[in-house]
Amino acid sequence: MKIIQVIDQLNVGGAERVLVDISNLLHEHGHDVTVLCLLDESVLDTQLNKQIPIIYLRRKNKFNPIYIIRLYKVLKQFNVIHIHLRQVLRYVSLLFYVTQIGKKKVVLFHDHYGKINEDKSISESLRKAIKKCTGYIGVSEQLKDWAVSNDLNPNVLKLSNIVRTSLKNEKINLSLNTVNIVSVGNFRPQKNYEFLIELIKVLPHSYRFTIYGQIVDTDYYNKVIALIDNNNIADRVSVVTNCNSVHSKLLQYHLAIHCADSETGPLVAIEYMSKNLPFITYNTGEVAKQVKTVFPEFIQNDFIVNSWIDSINDIVLKRDIYVNQLSKFYEENYSEENYLKQCLSIYESLLNSKNKMS
Repeated sequence: MKIIQVIDQLNVGGAERVLVDISNLLHEHGHDVTVLCLLDESVLDTQLNKQIPIIYLRRKNKFNPIYIIRLYKVLKQFNVIHIHLRQVLRYVSLLFYVTQIGKKKVVLFHDHYGKINEDKSISESLRKAIKKCTGYIGVSEQLKDWAVSNDLNPNVLKLSNIVRTSLKNEKINLSLNTVNIVSVGNFRPQKNYEFLIELIKVLPHSYRFTIYGQIVDTDYYNKVIALIDNNNIADRVSVVTNCNSVHSKLLQYHLAIHCADSETGPLVAIEYMSKNLPFITYNTGEVAKQVKTVFPEFIQNDFIVNSWIDSINDIVLKRDIYVNQLSKFYEENYSEENYLKQCLSIYESLLNSKNKMS
């Protein structure tokens, strides 16, 4: 079984992180995997195992037929074509209309769409593209239900995210005089950093905050920076926009806060748990649903400032207890072994079905 993972570019983001993790896991367990980027090199390329082949299409104009031909020549060499992100599927789906690749190969669309709770619309082009795939994978129950309700594909599956970490959870002596709080998320409106600023304004001056995020939306980033300055909290907030991996940084913090109002993950919550870092997040996405069954105090059902403040103070007070409990919860729910088994099971079952039909 030859597998190719397809994305536009390995920028810093949840879908890109998932592709890197899947590819590395497959390679480490002896599977033939290649990565195809429609564009050029980017920051997460170096986090792929060096033995995994990376092909760059270096597409300049999506409507230039030369790139479509090159894409076809690459993809036809593989049994399983695993596509990440909607814009990537739209481009690859052009091949469905001029070649037989959709009928001869297992073509999987892996949907990471983070705004499904507020935007359930679907364009006709995306609908047609998904219907022509062999299978649809959603990263959450919400996405799976959306695909089923829209009758998008006969094979609708779910593959919840995990986060790999090879770094040991070394002990760091946290400050006793300040409470260090972290938020991780690229600067785009759905991250709802405005609400984080409302929390910072109310919390004591002994609480210090760090925001890690790439500048995806410049206007939104400038808005957040202006809010920090206008509310006179710049002395308590650090903003880091050039960190490609926060794993090693998370051990420095007492607590994490995630204010996004619509997420299918959020993947970053799994990152927090991988470091046994207690966190508080809004009740959206697959991870929140799982976490709420064991740690209901971590999950907020609204954006009432006082409710978040009460939970933050309570979690900080009981932090040591939560640290120990998170270690067990993470191992039970986000193991790499189970994730790899699920992924391979999807590939093999669809490949077997395809072979029977041909």
